[in-house]
Amino acid sequence: MDVWNLVLYVVASLLALKSLASLMTHHKKVVVRQLAIEYTQELSQPGNRAIETDSAEQQTERNPAERKASAA
Repeated sequence: MDVWNLVLYVVASLLALKSLASLMTHHKKVVVRQLAIEYTQELSQPGNRAIETDSAEQQTERNPAERKASAA
């Protein structure tokens, strides 16, 4: 009887892990889709493209300075 209990616990554990992995994968897909929708909505609003261009230029200007600081 102990062997069957062990087998039952192993099977139940594997099913629980499979369900958890499936749930996490589905949640990740939903979150990524929601972020993509929000991102495209932000881009479609007028005036955001200029802000993004400025922030991208600032990031490229900061990166060489950060590289020099990290190298030192």
